[in-house]
Amino acid sequence: MAVTDSRRRIEVDRHAFLEYQVSCPYCGAKVGPRAATREHLDVPPNPPYAATVKCPKCGEIFEVLFRS
Repeated sequence: MAVTDSRRRIEVDRHAFLEYQVSCPYCGAKVGPRAATREHLDVPPNPPYAATVKCPKCGEIFEVLFRS
């Protein structure tokens, strides 16, 4: 069974993400909405509940889960 890197999924406040206050778990670069490659809309009540993000500095792809 493959082991998933725990840095691939981080949980943050949505407003912090919108203000570019979230750091990439790999290189520390600030990421925000422009780095999102996909929004996940399938869980109510307030979509989007998550986004797939590609860091513009190191190129790592990770999941950002938004807290309520």
